Amino acid sequence: MRNPGIFRGAFIFLFFIGLFALASLGVMYLWNWLIPAVIGWSVINYWQALGLMVLCRLLFGGFRGFGHFGPFGHHPGGFFFGNREEHNRFHEQMKNMPWEERREHIRRHMADFRNGRFNTQEPSSGDNAQ
Repeated sequence: MRNPGIFRGAFIFLFFIGLFALASLGVMYLWNWLIPAVIGWSVINYWQALGLMVLCRLLFGGFRGFGHFGPFGHHPGGFFFGNREEHNRFHEQMKNMPWEERREHIRRHMADFRNGRFNTQEPSSGDNAQ
C-alpha cells in the first residue's frame, strides 16, 4: 500500500526546488540587464545568482525551518517575544485609556523591556522612561 503523504511531500519539495531555481534565473537575468548598465559592474552567471539569493536569504530573511539567521529573523510575538495572549492583554489594557495615560503605560512597558523584565503582566509603577 502506497503512502500518498510521501509522494505529496516529495512533490512539494521538488516544486520549491524548481521555484527557487527559476527565481535564481530571474535574479541572474535582472542583474545582467540592470547592474552593468546602471553601475558598471560585471555580469554574473547562474551559480553566482543562486549564491546571491542564498546570501540575501540568510542575511535578511532567515530559514524558518533551520533556525533564525540574521537580525530580521521571525519573532512570533512581535515586540513581546512571547505568546499572542500577552500581546492581546497589552492591547486590552490600553483600549480605553486616554492618550496621556496610554503614553505613560507604553513608557513603563518599554522600561520593563529594557531592564530585562520580559514577563510582566502589569508594568511596574516606579519605572519611568527618560
